[in-house]
Amino acid sequence: MGRKVADLIGAALLVILGFAFAGGALSGLEVFGEGGRIGPGFMPFFAGAMLVVFGAMIGIGAWLGGRHGVGEGSPGDEPEGAQRTVAAVFLLTLAAILLVPLTGFLPAFGLLIFALVRFVEGRGLLLAAGTGVGGVIFAWVVFVLFLKIPLPGGVFVAGG
Repeated sequence: MGRKVADLIGAALLVILGFAFAGGALSGLEVFGEGGRIGPGFMPFFAGAMLVVFGAMIGIGAWLGGRHGVGEGSPGDEPEGAQRTVAAVFLLTLAAILLVPLTGFLPAFGLLIFALVRFVEGRGLLLAAGTGVGGVIFAWVVFVLFLKIPLPGGVFVAGG
């Protein structure tokens, strides 16, 4: 498969995933709450909208045949390892998204960070675990404690 076709397929997948995120946020969660405060649907909606924008940018760039920025060069210049890394990150992120309804956001987010650090970056088990726990604590402090945004709790949490 040519580089242009692969980029177009990847861009289409990002756009579809973005629309799914944004649509899910709009259909099941409040994007904005009382008094203009952001609601629990704001982050999924914003992330979905950004995926649509970035996917469209990648698709337009692939369609027009232009490549800009880091790694500029002829199509196919990227090593296979970089392509595998991108695929691994995409698949791990998709797995984390699919885990959210079961485990809740925080455990799925922690597992995603752990897997990225351990398996994609190839770092040690202790560093990966610490980074995953630290990411969960950071997300909880920012979203739950300061912004007062309830995060999806999953099936194991009462009311989740």
